[in-house]
Amino acid sequence: MPKERTASRNAKDKDEEGGWKPWVRDIAIALIIMAVILGGVYAYTGVWPPLVVVESASMQHSSTESFIGVIDTGDLVFVQAAPTRADVVTYLQGRATGYSTYGDYGDVIIFRIASQPQATPIIHRAIMYVKQNGTYADVPDLALLPSSEYQGYRGSVAVPGAFGLTNVTVRQMGFNHNLVINFPVEDFIQTFHRAGYITMGDHNAPSFDRPDQWFPAQGDIIGHARGEIPWFGLIKLLLSPAPYCCQGWGDPHAAASSWNGLALSIVFLIALPFILEAAGWAWGKYAWPRIKPHLPRWRKPAETRPPPEDLEDEATGDEPREGSSGP
Repeated sequence: MPKERTASRNAKDKDEEGGWKPWVRDIAIALIIMAVILGGVYAYTGVWPPLVVVESASMQHSSTESFIGVIDTGDLVFVQAAPTRADVVTYLQGRATGYSTYGDYGDVIIFRIASQPQATPIIHRAIMYVKQNGTYADVPDLALLPSSEYQGYRGSVAVPGAFGLTNVTVRQMGFNHNLVINFPVEDFIQTFHRAGYITMGDHNAPSFDRPDQWFPAQGDIIGHARGEIPWFGLIKLLLSPAPYCCQGWGDPHAAASSWNGLALSIVFLIALPFILEAAGWAWGKYAWPRIKPHLPRWRKPAETRPPPEDLEDEATGDEPREGSSGP
């Protein structure tokens, strides 16, 4: 009977092990891992959601090709909170100090359109911070640059310095440093009557035709871009197309190299479990048997045993002999 009970208990334990409990355990472990990862990302970014999908080509450095380290259509970009002016490095500041992100000077920021709070946020490079000075504008960061690299104007008159301006011309701009761009700083001040950032996409022709999409205040900024996952945002754009992309696989609004990179990445992820399985089998079959004989062996020290004479005395019950006597 005890054997039957033991066998029955073992069979029950096996049934439970092959039932729903392992599934619950695996799901719980997966959820814990996911919570730890998302919690770590949120702790780093301070923003939720911590990722945004780039829906247009405004930040690209080519019309036909995408690059790792540059923000392209279909990239996933991490967003880190930037609540104060000190958290944003403008293009002018970055150019003066050598600080760059995503292939050009300064920070890339993600911001809401103040007049359209429900609209998709904009991702642009922060070029300069402009402050109101009566009917004119001050651009303090200009003073960081050599005077040969910019020119301030009051009306049509060129003026020295960075204060009391209507227009600013900055030379050697763009990711190829071959553009001369004029910024109508007074227009932004007279439109909004506040300080803010003049922004541009790296790929934009600066027409500044929509001031609210080019001049966010500090309070409109969600954060600055920090890191990217290339190409995988295209999956979201395929499932939920945006105005600029994507109406199907291979949509030309995203670079062909981005589609190719996504395809190769998906194939690699599908193949990865099989690659790991094959690698484990090859290791156990070929590599480990060749490595194992050459590894140092650690043996357990032998137990200290009494001399044979002492063992004989223990067997007979006699007192141990201190030494041997002659005949």
